[in-house]
Parts: sequence; C-alpha cells; structure tokens
Amino acid sequence: MDKEELYKKLKEAYSDQNLNQITGKLIDLYKAKNHCQIRTIANRISKYLPVSEESDTKRFSRLIMMYHPDKGEMYRKAIEKASKEPNLLDLESFSHILLLEKVEFTEAAVFDDLEFDPDYEWDPSESGFNYIFDTEDEYREQFDQDSTDDGVYEKNFYNAVKIRIYGNLNTEFPSYYLEDYDDMEFSGCAIEYLDGIEYCKHAMTLDLSRNHITDITLLWELVNLQELYLSNNHIAYIDALSNLLDLRMVDLSGNEINDITPLLHLEHLEYVNLIGNRIPLKQVDELRKKDVLVMI
Repeated sequence: MDKEELYKKLKEAYSDQNLNQITGKLIDLYKAKNHCQIRTIANRISKYLPVSEESDTKRFSRLIMMYHPDKGEMYRKAIEKASKEPNLLDLESFSHILLLEKVEFTEAAVFDDLEFDPDYEWDPSESGFNYIFDTEDEYREQFDQDSTDDGVYEKNFYNAVKIRIYGNLNTEFPSYYLEDYDDMEFSGCAIEYLDGIEYCKHAMTLDLSRNHITDITLLWELVNLQELYLSNNHIAYIDALSNLLDLRMVDLSGNEINDITPLLHLEHLEYVNLIGNRIPLKQVDELRKKDVLVMI
C-alpha cells in the first residue's frame, strides 16, 4: 500500500463515525462480559500497542482510551502531519486500527477460563485456605495450608499478597515490603477487606477488579495512584478517591455507586468507567465538561 492510499484509509478509519462504531461495539462486548472477544481484538493490535498482556478490565479501558471518538481530531491532525513526512513509518504507526476491519464483533458472552489470572479459594473447612494459580505451562496448581484453630481466614488484601507470593499464610511477610511495589494486580482474588493496602505507598497502578470489596476507605493514603481498577465489586461510596490527586484512570463499573462528586476535583483525571452504576446525569456532564472520557 503506497502512502497516498494509506493516508486515505487512515483518514476514513479515524473518522468520528467509525470511532463511534468501534467504541460502541467494545462497550457492548464489555457489558456482555465477552472478555474473550475483547482479548482477541487486543491481541490483533499487540504488534503496534502493548495491550494484550493485561487484565480484562485494563485491556478494555486501554482500548476505549485508544479508539474513543474524543480522540478523533487529535489522530486526524497527527495523520495529516505524518503524511507530509518522507518516512512512511510515521504514517504506518497509526495503521493498527485497520486490523480491526477483519474482527467479528459478536456480543454474546462466551465461556472463557483460559486467561492467565490468579484465582483464590478461601476455604474455612478442614482443608484450609486453597490457592489456585493458572499459568501457561500448568493449567492448575493448587497449594493447601492447614487451617487455623477456628478454620477461618480473613479475606483481606494482606493475606492475598502472602498467598500470591508464598502460597500459604505461615511465611512471615513484613508489611514494609509492600512499599516496593508500584504495580499491583489482584483481580478475581475473592478479597473482601483492604487491610494491608495502606502500606502500598508507592503504588501507581492497582487492579482490584472482580472481588467482594465494599469499603475503599484505606485507599485514601495511596496518593501516588494513577490507575485504579475496581470494577465488579460491591462499592457504594468513593469518598477516599478525592485524595488521589494524581489519578488518571479509574474503572468503577459494576458497583453500587450513585454519587461521583469525589471525582470532580481531580485535575489529572482522563478516563472514568461508570457502566452498571446509577449516576446522576448532571454529575456525568460535570466530569465531561472537564474533558474526562466517561463511560456510562
């Protein structure tokens, strides 16, 4: 494909109409929980953009940020500029969108258990606390631990970290070790309480999606957070987020939130996913007036 032909194709692909179609289809897939299809789309463009090796929540968020029509004008100006450069590579860097033309956007949810994703079982029975970890080489490997006297374990963040690292709760893990982590991935770990999260003082990315969290008060001190994924929990109040002044992306979809005023004064906020919550349209409009990309 020569430069002129590629230029025309890209201008059409990055039109508001086409970007609206792509975004709409991605949202439909997300609502239908068709994570496998979203993963297929991310894998198709992974040569150009690194979005394939992340959790489903992050993958969806990054695809939306990439192809949302609000970005259309910016892309079109950049394509116009690249078309005047002698090097074709500048123009080709935008061609990942053309790969989506061959993707079948089917909305139906599909059974999918092949993602590399940790899975926890909090078992208060005699078998104790089981940890199941899926890898590409071994489909399932289970670690068992003897139960405590009453056979009950608190399903908190700190215990989840110990199980992630050691496969048991017996090994000592000083809380100050958590200060060394800047990217925390604990989606789908059956976490109910955030005890221990307050030690992650330098965390910049935190994924706690698909857990059983109701109270996020302990996130208040994590002032370095830039990306936060809390989808599919049981969260109603997000007051703690008002202190996270560096926050750029937050996914709150699939919760029980009806007030997002704590987000209105976050100056660096770029993206908020609110799908599945009942948010007053007035608050959504206030966010959008601040040039925040809002999914509802």
